[in-house]
Amino acid sequence: MKKRKAKSSGEEEYNTFSITMELERPLLYNDENYIQKENEEKKILKAKARKKSIILLLSVFIISVIGFFIWLSNGYTLQSDYIKYLESNSKVEVTIDKDYTYFTPKNVNATKGFIFYPGERIESSSYAKLCNMIASYGYKVVAVDMPFNYAKFGENKADDVIKNNPDITKWVIGGDSLGGTIASDYAINNKNVEAIVFISSYPKANIKELGFKVLSIWGSKDNIVDYKELINSKDKLPEDTKYVQIEGANHSQFANYGTYSGDGEALISSDEQMDITVRNIVNFLYNIQ
Repeated sequence: MKKRKAKSSGEEEYNTFSITMELERPLLYNDENYIQKENEEKKILKAKARKKSIILLLSVFIISVIGFFIWLSNGYTLQSDYIKYLESNSKVEVTIDKDYTYFTPKNVNATKGFIFYPGERIESSSYAKLCNMIASYGYKVVAVDMPFNYAKFGENKADDVIKNNPDITKWVIGGDSLGGTIASDYAINNKNVEAIVFISSYPKANIKELGFKVLSIWGSKDNIVDYKELINSKDKLPEDTKYVQIEGANHSQFANYGTYSGDGEALISSDEQMDITVRNIVNFLYNIQ
């Protein structure tokens, strides 16, 4: 019987190591695949998280924008007691043409026109009494409806008024609060406008040397207008600007929609404030040559 040759310890150790390596090789390979797969899954999860964040931000933005437009649209409207000023009377003919309400003096060949831009969140019809009273003195007045009751969205709407009324040779534009600011922006780029009326308002740009005649009216109890900006705006207005502070007047009573949120309490009646305002605007229009 042949004797088997004994393996040396070195050979046995080598064979054991070789077997172990062969057994672990698939495990090492699979481990690398696992790490790669895990990294890919992490990338996918991150991409999904980014997508969710973007969708969330867009949703918040869209909801905010929609909310803003709803807030603008649900603003201030003409009180029922003053609807009569949207109707024709013995002195003024009132006509509504889409977004424009015309107050045309009767039995007068009006050659001067006044375009009026409403304040923020205020329907133009709220100024019916103001416009009707001015028109009764012989001036064509046009109140302009603004998209979502926000004058900035309709800055150039005066274009149609001027184009469709060639009988008017002198144009004045103005507005209440934000409406006055936007009206002045329009005037800067339009040679047809000769004068600007600011009610509780002021310009953003410097119009000091642009040749406009300017009337600026505000109330001493107005809690809405920014008085600091109102005072500083004097440096942007012509030297001959006519300034009128109505003692006891507030922001709301320049129109007839009720009380603007946050406004001060007027110390004079709505009728008195309106009469003073109309008288000053009419005198201003009369002196436009």
